[in-house]
Amino acid sequence: MDEQQNQSRPSTAPPLDGVAGVRADARHNRRQLIAATREAIASRGLDVSALDIAKAAGVGVGTLYRRFGTKEALLDAVVLGLYDELCDTAQVCMERPDPWDGLAEFMMELAGAHRDSRGLAEVTAECEGPPSPELAQRTAALQDAVILLTERARAAGYLREDVTWQDVLICSRASLDTDHCLGVDAGPDGWRRVVTILLDGMRAPGRTPLEGPGPQVHSAG
Repeated sequence: MDEQQNQSRPSTAPPLDGVAGVRADARHNRRQLIAATREAIASRGLDVSALDIAKAAGVGVGTLYRRFGTKEALLDAVVLGLYDELCDTAQVCMERPDPWDGLAEFMMELAGAHRDSRGLAEVTAECEGPPSPELAQRTAALQDAVILLTERARAAGYLREDVTWQDVLICSRASLDTDHCLGVDAGPDGWRRVVTILLDGMRAPGRTPLEGPGPQVHSAG
């Protein structure tokens, strides 16, 4: 995954030229930093220090800066990798023979990705300020995939007419606050029940008309 990220965005890290042993060490350190950052932002979000990442990776903080230039560049590389994985998942879901299965699978996977990574959930919720060109490209690719998934399901008669692709994206975040309420414990997989209930509410023909305007795409200015 780290090699793919290197090809898809400009790297702020210095070139890994030199003798084979040094190159292998540098590549190993880069993989360790990527893995440690993924784990750190999954549990703590994007507000994680370079020192904590370096310690978790088993390298010095200077190595982080040599490989990526800045902590922000490392975070960008990890987030872009998570987006790439979602794009791959969307492609698989679009190839499902049953249009409803494809839509439902992607919504469940996206909900799970939000649940599994606090950092990813923070990024997908961000609407203030323009995203980087790399992130904007991946965001557009995911939006296009969800549009196709919803159009397929609607054309097959499975998706109610008043549910939009924007609704699907917003509903995927329902998994983020489903653990406890008034003494009730949902359990570790309770979020899956919530998403399944939401999916059933999206199925045609629907019963109760949806009130108010639907969610809209935010235009970063």
